[in-house]
Amino acid sequence: MRRKDRELSQDEALEIIDNCEYGVISCVDDEGEIFSVPISPVRVGESIFIHGASAGSKAKLLQNGRKVEFVCVSFNKVPHLNYSELEAIKDDGKALGGKVFTTEYKSAIAKTRAYEVTDDAKRYEILKILSQKYTAYAMSTFDVAAEYGLKNMKIYELKIENLSAKAKILPKAVKE
Repeated sequence: MRRKDRELSQDEALEIIDNCEYGVISCVDDEGEIFSVPISPVRVGESIFIHGASAGSKAKLLQNGRKVEFVCVSFNKVPHLNYSELEAIKDDGKALGGKVFTTEYKSAIAKTRAYEVTDDAKRYEILKILSQKYTAYAMSTFDVAAEYGLKNMKIYELKIENLSAKAKILPKAVKE
């Protein structure tokens, strides 16, 4: 990692995965083309789980230990200085670049290996965890949806082999 001053710990990297709404997975397909797709993940232990249709590119690619890179962002914000803060640095290019024309963020990248989850009990368990993360308000209807949905979907496990994360968070201005 080039910016060691922004590097985060493994625990912080896992927290970013847990807090992201979505991520992007990428891998190289059998023809040497890059395949990337946004996904809705959930992490359990050292694995990231996702779901997808029974057919299509994900179904073809995410199995047999294929290398897959997962990228996610749990926080992203463009700073907004008030008038007096902006006036104080308006002639300082370095300060403008670091405090105005920048982005605060927390991001993680996981190098993984993909496997299809085939055990029915584990598929049900992972779908329930995914549903709890994204549709907690509707869990009273989960069993009906799962009975139908699991027939038409695959669940994939992305086993984390390497994990890195970084952040840029600007210090808060001190109010006088």
